Amino acid sequence: MSNLTFLKKEFKEIIKTYRIWVIPLIFLFFGMLSPIVVKILPDLFKSQLKSQGIIINIPPQTAVDSFLQYFKNLSQIGMLAIILFTMGLMSEEKSRGTLTLVVTKPISRAWIVISKFVAQTVIILVSVIIGSVVCYIYTMFLFKNVSFNNFALGTLDYAAYMILIISITLFFSTIFANQIATGGLALIALFILSLLPSITKSLTKYSPGAIINQANDIVSGNATISVSFWPIVISLLLVFVLLLMSAMIFQRQEL
Repeated sequence: MSNLTFLKKEFKEIIKTYRIWVIPLIFLFFGMLSPIVVKILPDLFKSQLKSQGIIINIPPQTAVDSFLQYFKNLSQIGMLAIILFTMGLMSEEKSRGTLTLVVTKPISRAWIVISKFVAQTVIILVSVIIGSVVCYIYTMFLFKNVSFNNFALGTLDYAAYMILIISITLFFSTIFANQIATGGLALIALFILSLLPSITKSLTKYSPGAIINQANDIVSGNATISVSFWPIVISLLLVFVLLLMSAMIFQRQEL
């Protein structure tokens, strides 16, 4: 089995399993739901209050609110979904003994790690693009003054952050043969990343965890993509380091 053949096998496994449908559908669902919720929720909220004799003025929702709601879903359920669908990439196959058969073939262990990362990254990014396109189209029909550039740049920020989360989960999946341990540690890492920007000003500017707030600022028109330059660069460097460490650890493991 050649390296290219193994990479093709990873894509075929995605196509044959539920992941080819479930992952895109999750992002598609939130791409559709976010603009609709933002559009109808104020009216539902006001009608509920009015029935109780309470009158309150709620500012009209905008396209920015729709995009921010979509990003909120990405930063919460979207990231959780990525961890759930990535935590078994190595650990599940190790526990089943599948990788034991794979490593006996003429293929490097480093390429096994890289192939799994590439295949998972492609399906996640394609799903994000699908959800984002749907979100933009729905927002365009429901609201006025829709900025494509700001939304696209904000989505780019989230894409970089998602790639980092994939590499973190894959790293833990390489170390452990237990999916629960892998998912739990990945969630802890995600939580720590989200806390780092609140510790110091430097971390607020350079930490990968700052990407979330920066993406919101970009889509709101309060910042440009330049604010995310260093967080994105550092995120991609971390991806490289984590993949390198995963390959080195897997190279030394006995299966």
